[in-house]
Amino acid sequence: MRAFIFSVWVHVKKTSDATLEALESLAAKQYTTAEAGGKVVVSATVQGKSFTYEIPEGQSSSDFLQLAHESWRMVSIGGTNFAQMTDAELKAYLLDVAGEVTDRTVAVFTQRIR
Repeated sequence: MRAFIFSVWVHVKKTSDATLEALESLAAKQYTTAEAGGKVVVSATVQGKSFTYEIPEGQSSSDFLQLAHESWRMVSIGGTNFAQMTDAELKAYLLDVAGEVTDRTVAVFTQRIR
């Protein structure tokens, strides 16, 4: 997921808002798929630019749609206090200057008192 978000982030203006907007259009299925040389390729116009993404082997266009949704969700609530990531938070998440490649997971636990 991180590599996918990175490819979108680089394609748009390297901002959180532009990345979220691009992911929204992809999650809304505003793309086409085609088979080229045995590979499935997604093509879309994202913020006025041509965008292509090769779906990994063994995955389908429905997997791509799920990836777009999960990526959108990550940018939407992956920031401080479950808010949209800021430009700095998104850049830190994507570039990972520490060289760690673990994905960040957001979890909430609620205690119920009876």
